[in-house]
Amino acid sequence: MRPMRSVLGILTILALFSIAEASTAARAYKAMGIEVGDVLSGTALTSKVLPGGDKQVVCLVTYLTGKRDEASAVNVRLGVFRQSGQSLESAYSRDFGAENGGYVARGDLQLIDLDRDGANEIVVCYDSFREPLIDQRICEVVLRDDRGFRTAWSGPVEYDATRAARDVPRERRDRFRREFDWANTLRTHGVTLFMDKKVIAVAGERLEEPRLIEETFPLRRRPDDVP
Repeated sequence: MRPMRSVLGILTILALFSIAEASTAARAYKAMGIEVGDVLSGTALTSKVLPGGDKQVVCLVTYLTGKRDEASAVNVRLGVFRQSGQSLESAYSRDFGAENGGYVARGDLQLIDLDRDGANEIVVCYDSFREPLIDQRICEVVLRDDRGFRTAWSGPVEYDATRAARDVPRERRDRFRREFDWANTLRTHGVTLFMDKKVIAVAGERLEEPRLIEETFPLRRRPDDVP
């Protein structure tokens, strides 16, 4: 009976965790003015993204706006909230639909402490379908420094323009995928972002073998850098 009791205990803990997570998400949606019934997908994490001992709520939500046009029927928004009891106070927010003129969907959120200072950085990804024949998934790495939150890197992690022969110049009709290399990025304490890029097609022509490229992008200055 002991193994069964252990399994039941684990399931109970997981159920309670899911209930708590759902409650946090519902609070975040309400603070963002979004009805739970309109949510297509959402992630609400309680973690430290600001200096100090307190944890914040970070929420990314993909939801139905109630609008009928293709551009703005679905939106993706990010909210960072300070907690005060059951109340949530906005510390940072992004509206990716408003920033991109609509045509966004399928948001995804990750938190990772890149510089190992005890506060997580925010990684947001979402689909962009402004151009019907181009498949794009955009990601942003959002850091916080003395001036507040800022986007340190932004770009496509999935891109396929090989079908857009009439609308896109030949030199842009590529297809590639990028993957974050968090292990190497962490080794630099978040100073340099490492990514592995697999190029599948160039200028509309599929390569015989995918081309693998290691890419690096600056995220922040080293602590000993002189301004």
